[in-house]
Amino acid sequence: MENKNMDSRRGRNGIKLAIIVGLCILLLIPWAFIRSLISERSNTTTDAENEVCEKWGTAQTVKGPAIKVYTQKDEQSFSLLPDQLDIKAEVNTRNLNRGIYDFTVYDADIVLSGTFLLPPTLTDAQRALLAQNCWQMAVDLSSLKGLTDNPTVTVGGRTLTPQEISFEGSRLLWRADLSTLVAGAVLPFEIRLPLRGSNELKFVPMGNTTSVQMHSNCPTPSFDGTFLPVERTVTSEGFDAQWRVLAINRSFPQVVPKKSWNITLSDSFSVQLRQPVMQYQQNDRASKYAFLVVLLTFAVVFFVEVRREHPIHPVQYLLIGIAVMLFYTLLLSFSEHLSFLASYLIASAMTAGLLGVYLGAIMRDKKVGLVIGGLLAALYAFIYILLQIESYALLVGSVGLFVLLAVAMAASRRIDWYNNNKE
Repeated sequence: MENKNMDSRRGRNGIKLAIIVGLCILLLIPWAFIRSLISERSNTTTDAENEVCEKWGTAQTVKGPAIKVYTQKDEQSFSLLPDQLDIKAEVNTRNLNRGIYDFTVYDADIVLSGTFLLPPTLTDAQRALLAQNCWQMAVDLSSLKGLTDNPTVTVGGRTLTPQEISFEGSRLLWRADLSTLVAGAVLPFEIRLPLRGSNELKFVPMGNTTSVQMHSNCPTPSFDGTFLPVERTVTSEGFDAQWRVLAINRSFPQVVPKKSWNITLSDSFSVQLRQPVMQYQQNDRASKYAFLVVLLTFAVVFFVEVRREHPIHPVQYLLIGIAVMLFYTLLLSFSEHLSFLASYLIASAMTAGLLGVYLGAIMRDKKVGLVIGGLLAALYAFIYILLQIESYALLVGSVGLFVLLAVAMAASRRIDWYNNNKE
C-alpha cells in the first residue's frame, strides 16, 4: 500500500509538471501578442510624429554657404567654401500634441556669417570661371518648408532684396558682386535664416574654420554626428554648446568637385532636441522577462502546492499565467499616460495583489497569499532594477538568477516529493 501511495504521488507530481510545462508553452501565444502590441503602439507613435513633423517642419540640415561654379562639363564644376564660417543658433523648443502623444518641435534663428577668400589650391581655370560670372551662391536646407520668413542675405556689405533670392528644391540661390573676391580680397557675408523644424538640427562644417554657438531651452539635448561640442553646459533650463571644426578635421577640401558635393554630409554634426520617449523601449525590455516571471511564479506555486499537499487545478495555473501576462498590457497602457516608474508600480501592485488574494483563497490561508504576493512584488522590483542598469543588467541578472536557483534548491530539499519521510 505504501509503495502504491508513493507511485501515485510520484505520478501526480510528474503529470502536474508536464501540465505546467505545457501551460508555459501555451503562454508563448499571449507573450508574442504583447510583443507585437508594443511594436504596434511604437509604430503608431512614429507615424503620428512623422505626420506632425511633416506639417510643422522636418529635422533640418544647414549646409552652406558655398559659391557653386557651373560649367557645361560637370567634371569642371566645383564649389568654393568659405574661409571662415561662424554660426549662431538660438533654438526654442515646444511640444505639439497629437492625441495622447507629445512631440518636440523647434523655432530657430540661425545666423551664418564669415568670409570667402580664394584658396591657394584654386587653379587659373577655376579663377577664370569665377571672373566669367559662371556661379551662384547657395545654402542647402533639408526643407524650405521650415522657413518662417524670407531669409536675409548680405554679401560684401550689400543686403539683397527678397526678389534677388531664388529657390531650387531645398536650396537658396542668389548672385552678388564677387569682384573683390576675384581680385584676391576678403568677401564678407551674413545670412539670417528664420527656421523651424523638429527633433534634430544638423550643420555641415563648410568653413576652413567653422565655429558654432548654440543656445536652446531644451533641457535634454543629445549631441551626435562626426564632431562633438568642445564646450557644453546643460541645465534644467536649457543648454549652451560650442563646436569648432577645422578643414583638416574634415574629409573634404575647400574646393569641392561637383561629384563630391553630397559626400560632405558625412562630416555633419547635430543635436537632437527632443524629450526622450523611452516607454516603448522600456516596455519591450520588460516584456523580455515575461517568460522568466511565469516560470518563477509557477515554480513558487508548485512548491507551495507540494509542500502543503493542496492540489491546484491546471485551470487555476492557467489563470495565474494569464494574470502575469496581463501585467505587461497594464504596464503598456499606463505608461502612455504616466511615467514609466508610476506605471510599473501600479501594474506590479495590481498583479501582485491579485495573485496574492487569489492564491490565498485557493490555499485557504491568507498568509500564503501574502507571502506569494510579496515574493512576486520582490521579483518585479528586481526586474525594474535590471531595466534601469542596462550596462550591468547581464551581470546583476546572472547573479540574481543564481541566488534564486540556490533558494529554489534549498526549498526543494524540504519537500518530501514521494511522501516517504519516516521521521
